Amino acid sequence: MAYSSALHLVRGVKSRLAHSGVQAEALFQQAGLDEGDGLACDALTLSDKLSHLWSLLVEHSGDPLIGLKVSTPHRLGWLGVMGHIMLVSPTVQSTIERCHGHTRVGLVLPGSQRVVPQQRYDFVWCVLLRSLRSAAGRDDAAPVLVEYAFPEPANAELYAQTFGCPVHFGRPGNVMEFADTDLVAALPDYRGGNGVLAGLAHAQPPTITARVQAMVAVMLPKGPPHREDVAAHMMMSERTLQRRLAEEGTSFTTLVDDTRRELARQSLSTGELSLKMLSFQLGFSEPSAFYRACKRWFGMTPSDIVNHAPPRGPASST
Repeated sequence: MAYSSALHLVRGVKSRLAHSGVQAEALFQQAGLDEGDGLACDALTLSDKLSHLWSLLVEHSGDPLIGLKVSTPHRLGWLGVMGHIMLVSPTVQSTIERCHGHTRVGLVLPGSQRVVPQQRYDFVWCVLLRSLRSAAGRDDAAPVLVEYAFPEPANAELYAQTFGCPVHFGRPGNVMEFADTDLVAALPDYRGGNGVLAGLAHAQPPTITARVQAMVAVMLPKGPPHREDVAAHMMMSERTLQRRLAEEGTSFTTLVDDTRRELARQSLSTGELSLKMLSFQLGFSEPSAFYRACKRWFGMTPSDIVNHAPPRGPASST
């Protein structure tokens, strides 16, 4: 996993905990999730560290429902595209199946040395549902069923209240099931999205556009992504990548710009990163280039967006 993706993931969890009044900085350090070399690790090691964190949080709080409480499934701004990347990162493996008008999303949180605690699944399920609600622009979107591969807890009724549907325990896997009609109604304009949400919207393999966008977003903090590198990761030639994108009505240059714009919009709306840090996270060589891009995208400078108004759609080219 790229360091930048791990950093966004850990900062996102930390932000939610802080928002809920949980002071967990020392627990992050104890789990090896400090924002330094401790995040520059392989995916399984990072996953183990996240599992360790959730075990520490349960022990520290004495609350087995903390995974639900710090991430109640309502819309939340910090998710955005980075949240989708988090869901499809190596720390989360997902499957999507269609059955009799329903879409079943299965999750496996891999680990190497540590057992994954249920609270970590609680948190990720809420992230998924919150992402859906954010994309839909409505807070009442709900699954029809949730299944856990864990024994039934003493307070199982609180799970049904949280997700707004029946929740069953002791099942073969961890699954959230949606009615296809609800997904179509919830995501009418969600085109070319990333990862799990794109799969929910269309219940088919992600498009080349979606795959490139997800890869570009992860590569941006290292500098402007190159088409040949993305093509190599996707095990195809540059010419084939160009042709496939053209068939989907876009181009590599357009996707890089679109991905930068969406990441900028999400980050500027939350204000989590300094403008200088954000410019480098988006692959710009210097902040002035980011400023010029914002003027082109939104008709405003980054400072104006943060101080006065949320970013709107692309500025007119006239």
